[in-house]
This record gives sequence, C-alpha cells and structure tokens, in this order.
Amino acid sequence: MRIEAGALALLLTLAPMLATPIARAQPSPPAAPDAAERAKALKASGDAAMDSGRPADAVIAYSSAYELSADPALLYNRGRALQALTEYPRALDELERFEREAPAELKAKVPKLAELIAELRSKVTTVTIDCRIAGARVLLRDRALTTCPVAAPLRVNAGPATLEVTAEGHFPFRRELTLAGGGAQSVVVQLVSKTTSGILVVQSPVVGTRVLVDASTAGVVPLELTVPAGTHAITLSKDGYHDAKTSAVVAAGERKVVSVPLERETPIYARWWFWTGVGVVVAGGVATVIALNTEKDPTPGTISPGIVPAGAFRF
Repeated sequence: MRIEAGALALLLTLAPMLATPIARAQPSPPAAPDAAERAKALKASGDAAMDSGRPADAVIAYSSAYELSADPALLYNRGRALQALTEYPRALDELERFEREAPAELKAKVPKLAELIAELRSKVTTVTIDCRIAGARVLLRDRALTTCPVAAPLRVNAGPATLEVTAEGHFPFRRELTLAGGGAQSVVVQLVSKTTSGILVVQSPVVGTRVLVDASTAGVVPLELTVPAGTHAITLSKDGYHDAKTSAVVAAGERKVVSVPLERETPIYARWWFWTGVGVVVAGGVATVIALNTEKDPTPGTISPGIVPAGAFRF
C-alpha cells in the first residue's frame, strides 16, 4: 500500500501521542473556605476555649481570627482572655484599642466598657527605666521584658516586684519595687563594671542593724551594695548594742561577704557598782528602821515620877 508523503509525515507526528495512554481525569480538590469562614470558625474555637476555662488557647484562636478578618470585636474578646490570664497590661492595650477602633454600634454592646478599662488601669503601673548599657536585659519578677536602652515606658502588673538588669561584664542591678496600681514609677539603673568594682555584703544576726560604709549611711542588714575595689570601713549600730567596727578589702569582680556580730549593752541594774551603792542605801535604811522601832532604856526626866518611857510620843 502506497502512502503519500504528506500522510506519512502526519502519521509520524501523531505516533508519540497515540502511544501515550490517556490519563483519567482526577476530581478537583474541594475549594478551601474563604477567609471570613475560617475567621468565624476560629472565633468559635476561641469562644469554646473561654467557656471551658482555657483562656490561653482562646488568645491564640482570637489572634488568628483577627489576622484573617480584622474584626474589632476580636480585640475585645482577646482583651478579656488576657484579663483572665492576669496579663493586665496586654489586656488593657487590647481594650483601649477596641475603644479607639470599634464603631459606635459595636461599642454600644459593651455598656460598661469604661468601667472595665478603669478597673484594668488600677491593676497596672507604668515604669520608666533609664539604662545606658546597650543590650542589657531587663527582667521583672524573673520575666524578661526588654533590653536597654528602653525607649518607652513599660506597662506592668502592679504590686511588689523585683527589677533586675544584667549585662555582660557588669554586676547585676537589683531593686525591690512597690508598684502602685494606676501610678507611674521611674528607675535609674547603674550597672557597675566588674573590672573596677566589687560587691560588699554586710550581714549581722541582729535584725534591723544600721550599716555605714566609709562613714556614709548605706542601709540596714542584710545589705548588698557595689563598691569600688579597695578597703572599706564598716560600722554597725543599733539601740541597746555597742557599735561594731570592722573593715573589708573588696577586689575587682569579687563578692565579699562580711558577717559582724553585735554585743548587747549591759543595763545599769546589771553593773557591779550599781548594786554596791544600792546595798549601802538598803543597809542604812534597815538600820534606821531598827533604831526607830527598838524601845530604849528609860531616861531620867523632870516629870513626876521622874521617868518617861522612850517612844511614848510620835510626831
């Protein structure tokens, strides 16, 4: 059979296609729900977490939902979840943002929003930290907050707290703070280099003993302070005790602990000369009493019958 040249060329072109099996059509994957539906599902998950007492999970769900929808109602929900976690500063930030950004009709659904924000503000203190050592870590209640320099004031939970600032090559800075709710406090942080200074710790078994270091009032025991390397004079004093004086040599980078006992003063009634004097007075008083109450021998007189018994009269 003769095949024309044109037909042969066409067959050669189609041959590879005819040899390849035809793939079966695969079903299309289901379409992913849109962002609004996913945000709605995440919000429902957050609501369920709050209802079951899992505010930490609720915060995560509400945050993911907000990224998808930017619904300001989620700011309120996230704020309440953070409040349940006692994360009062973050809760306050969320509710203040809700107050700024939510439309009036949405805020009308929270009639006590102002009271809620006021309550949170009463549990928060604003702290300004002045620290010049770049990169120093700032911790409050053993929780890392930020690094120095601290550009803006920090909102933290009110109440007693230990502030600590640490930096490589420097002695840690520690300060016990009492943070008043609704107030503000400023702290100047001075980090001392270990190459030129040391730490002097003064202790005493007598609670409340006052301490002077190099003739300057330093505080009460137990006392810990940073001092320049070298020798330092230490004086301890407390009412009812003799002053105690000593000195300590603190090397650069050293933490030197000095424990100083105090000797109680001897009260006046416990001193030997006090009791000697009292003994003489008491002895004299006894002799006087005896003399007054001992009947004497009759003495001659001018009244008849010529004798008057001693001690017959009392004045």
